[in-house]
Formats: sequence, C-alpha cells, structure tokens
Amino acid sequence: MALLEAACDLCGGTAFEVRYHATIPATSSDPALYYSSSRLHAGHLQIVRCQECGLVMTNPRDDPETLRQVYTALQDPVYDIEEHNRRRTALDHLKFVNRHLSPAARLLDVGCSTGFFLAEAQAAGWQVTGIEPSTWAAQLAQQRLPGAQIHPAALEEIDFAPQAFEAVTLWDVLEHVASPTQVLQRLEAWLSPGGWLFLNVPNIDSWQAHWMGRRWVLLLREHLWYYSPATLQATLAKTGFEMISVRPNYVWFSIENVLRRAAQYPGILKSSAQVFLKSDRLKRLSIHFAMGEMQVAARKQ
Repeated sequence: MALLEAACDLCGGTAFEVRYHATIPATSSDPALYYSSSRLHAGHLQIVRCQECGLVMTNPRDDPETLRQVYTALQDPVYDIEEHNRRRTALDHLKFVNRHLSPAARLLDVGCSTGFFLAEAQAAGWQVTGIEPSTWAAQLAQQRLPGAQIHPAALEEIDFAPQAFEAVTLWDVLEHVASPTQVLQRLEAWLSPGGWLFLNVPNIDSWQAHWMGRRWVLLLREHLWYYSPATLQATLAKTGFEMISVRPNYVWFSIENVLRRAAQYPGILKSSAQVFLKSDRLKRLSIHFAMGEMQVAARKQ
C-alpha cells in the first residue's frame, strides 16, 4: 500500500496549489480505518487545486491497488443499520430520477452498496442491475433483491453491451474512483441514445464547504475529487454528457449516526459526541439536511 502522486483528471495538469493541508500522516498504517460510514477515524490527506482548470483533488492519494483491496474487503454495518433513513434518502433520489425519466426503463446503479436504492427503484417498476465492489455489501444487496442482477465486482471488471441501459446512477461514488473521466466514458457507452446519468458528489463551492472551511465534514481520505458545478460540467462535457439539472443533495440521518461520525474526530468534538451518544432519546431522532453535496442529472449527447 502506497500513496500516489496523480495528475488532474480533467485537464491532465500537474501544477497544484494546496487547498487544505493533511490532517492525517502520510505514513498512517491502515487506510481502511478511514473508509466508509463505519470508519474508526476521520481525516484527509493533502487536498490541492489544479492551477490549470480549478479541479480540487486529494494529492497524493491511495494507489489503485490499495483502493481495490479496501473496497473489495469493506464491511459497513453502520450504513446498513440505518435502514429507515437510507430508504428515505433512496426515495428522494428516486423522485429526482423520475422527474427526468419514466419507470420501466433499464437502470444500472454503480456502487449500489446493500441495495436500498435499487429496492425502491425495482418496487417502482424499473428494471434494475447493480454493481458493487464490496463482497459483503453485494451479498446483502442480492438478498434484498433476489430477482435482480447484482455484480460483486469493480466497474472495470464488468462489461455490458452497448446501449444496455436508459439510466445510470452513481450515488456517492464518483468522488471515490481513481479516474472519473474513465468511469464516465465507460458508462456513456452503456447508455442508450439520449440516456440519463444521475449522481451526487461533494460540492467544493457549496456554502457548507465555505462556512466550515477545513472542518467541512466531507473532507475525507476516501474522497479523491471535490467538484464545483463548473468543473463537474466540464468533466461531463468531456465524457459525452450535457448537465441538465443541478441542485443541493439532502440526506436523512439519525442523530446517533451524526454523533457517531462526530466521535471519529479528535478533541472536544469527540468527547462531546460520546456524551450525547449515551442519550437514548437523541438516538431515536432523525434529521434531513444538506452536507454540501450537489445532485446532478445529465444526458448523453
């Protein structure tokens, strides 16, 4: 496992300015401790801005083999126990998709995790297929959707016929992959003419990112790319898509989940969160809020 210096995925540039200094040492022993909702520690490596096009990225970052190993072996029980709120978020995503395309079409969910979104889409009449690199999550997704095709593999290990789908979704996925442009080019080939792409990613230009600064909760080791609407639009145009709609992304979380995430950070935030975690009353509450992500609909050109 090693850290890798990377070029800008959008323009190929290699000149960067530091946006946020690393909060964890480059020599940290086990990268997996910093990944997923079940992470034991929160923090990020150095985050830089490309001086040529403005794309913000983690650099250096975990190398592709490390990413492959981490995501294949990843188990995320904290994600799955939030079933009620995950389903509520999935329904919000599905409403967004349904505004642009009618159900009964063929839909591919990339990084489908344990299948909450696919289950809601299938129930609404979509013909669903999922890809998930985590063996643990893919097995749970297959149990949740016994009649669907769930592929337990990384995207580059799977191939579909050209124009196999009318819609592709990537919920909290694009910021995790080694090369978003390569992923999008691959997906573009699998979409039918005029097909739709739906995704959400951290928005480095969001008010939450500006207000929280270096304490923004989406500054994480597992996030390799931080888009603005402009850099995402340019990335989509480069890979054959037209960005049609962009809006803030809202999620549902229990207070317990929020406090658990706060407890991953050192200092007073950790100790305060641990105190409130003892309250059973707080654990039962849920909130609907935006963390600084954007939700996007794009169409194949």
